[in-house]
Amino acid sequence: MVKAIQTHRRDSKLSLMASMVIIASLLFTFSFQANAALKVIASVNQNPIVQGNSFILEIRANESISASDWDNSVLLADFVVGRTSTSSQTSYINGTKSHVTTFTTVLMARTVGTYTIPAFSIDNATTKPININVISSSTANERGLNNRNIELKVNITDKNVYVGQQFIYTTTLYIAQNTEMQAGNITEPEVKDGTVKQIGKDENGSEIINGRRYQTITRQFAITINTAGVSVITPSRFEGQVSTAKRGYRSGPVTPVITQAETVNLNIQAQPATYKGEWLVSDFVQLDEELQPVQDTYQQGEPITRTMTLTAANVTKSALPDLAIAWPKTVKVYPDKPQLTSFAQQGNYFAQQVLSFAIIPNQVGELTLPEVSVPWFNSKSRQQEWATLPAKTVTVIANENSAAMINNANSIDTPASSTASKDQANIQAPPAANESPVWRWLTFIFAGLWLLTCVSWFMFRKNQLQTTKLGTNSQTLDTTTPDNVWPQLKSALKDNDAQQSSLLLHAWFKQQWPELKYTDLASLPISMECQQACHALLSFNYGKKSGSASWNGELLLTQLTKLRSVKHTVTKNQQSSIKTQLNP
Repeated sequence: MVKAIQTHRRDSKLSLMASMVIIASLLFTFSFQANAALKVIASVNQNPIVQGNSFILEIRANESISASDWDNSVLLADFVVGRTSTSSQTSYINGTKSHVTTFTTVLMARTVGTYTIPAFSIDNATTKPININVISSSTANERGLNNRNIELKVNITDKNVYVGQQFIYTTTLYIAQNTEMQAGNITEPEVKDGTVKQIGKDENGSEIINGRRYQTITRQFAITINTAGVSVITPSRFEGQVSTAKRGYRSGPVTPVITQAETVNLNIQAQPATYKGEWLVSDFVQLDEELQPVQDTYQQGEPITRTMTLTAANVTKSALPDLAIAWPKTVKVYPDKPQLTSFAQQGNYFAQQVLSFAIIPNQVGELTLPEVSVPWFNSKSRQQEWATLPAKTVTVIANENSAAMINNANSIDTPASSTASKDQANIQAPPAANESPVWRWLTFIFAGLWLLTCVSWFMFRKNQLQTTKLGTNSQTLDTTTPDNVWPQLKSALKDNDAQQSSLLLHAWFKQQWPELKYTDLASLPISMECQQACHALLSFNYGKKSGSASWNGELLLTQLTKLRSVKHTVTKNQQSSIKTQLNP
């Protein structure tokens, strides 16, 4: 019995030792699997790297991890960092489960040199650092390593560039025949203190280089730099996804890619000290003009439209200067808003400014339209030049319509006959057979006005009851000055007839102030509000593009009604003072 007890104790000890061995084996196995899950490996798909070309950095871990566990911000100091993609894969082999997580990032070195991709730590596992050698394109050609499937090149039209001069920056993306672009974008170049603007649309083509066919995509940018000195143009960059087919296959796997063109350094030249005038640099500047209507003589008070067109090559619209024009004092000028456009022609880019002026002469005789000159600097000859429009002289004659209209108005004997003609829509008179000098017309007008004043005074006293029936008792009339154009002018203003109102307004001013040789608005004793309303009428009639399709005569009618009341009162009481002011 004692022997059985000893045997039982021995079996218990053996069982306890076996259990401890099993537990130790399990712990060792779990520890081994845990250590295996923490392994992280970093690798690149090529080395050395050609400058401007991208390469792929891959981080592989044999455990499921999140993308937020990997921080790649340390790479921004030396590389252009593209998008990071994450993939995971789970497999079972002989009943053993394995899991792999892969981070893929596209990198591109900006300059030639040796760089180090540092070690990364993820969940206490650390990768090994990788040394990257970036070589120039010429070095790659010497070593036979520059057989790239995708490449970006740039070209500049002119490297002798002045401040404010526009030049064309052309980028061309080359895609090899066995490579297909799935998606991508070409970024704009960047400059300091300047402007960059894409011009035109992309052009597709093809080229054969060293016996290899490439598809090409060309894009152009207009660049203007405003500071003299050395300027660095940060090049354009292509970022996208491509697939390269291997021999025997129609397509290959899609891979991200970044490629960058070469950096361009330009020495921007300053404006020459000898240059005079507003700075405009170009290789072609032209100034043209057109007069409308085209005729030998122009009538006083009728508009003459002078249109000037300034065209410059390789210049932005904002760089076109304002035209300084010294107009003579014998004209009224109503300018239109400048029209700025740009266009391309035969591979050159142009900016154009069109200016139109409505010129209204108020004096009979020879009118000289002034010379217009635009200074500019020729970037090819490197000399200052001038685009010039010579002075032009035109002949201005008396306005037949105005003179005939005034005579027609003065031939009416009484206010009653003036009121009867209120229903007429237009005042028309046959043109004079022979033109007369201005002083002769003025003599006839003054004589007619004097006779008409006497007749009107006599008829007013005789027919006072008839005048009251015609509604003149609501207004303060000047019995010494006929006012028979006013009803027709009032009717035209109410009908918003701009052309008829303009003609009648001129005749009415002549009646109100016969002492004046020319009824220039600035010389008339009228209020500022009335002048502005008159200018609005003239601008609508004679401006090429007035900005509105209709004109309302209500404001001008209100101002003229006030002027008419005040003017008549003053004429009665202070006629001698007014004559002194009008004829100093």
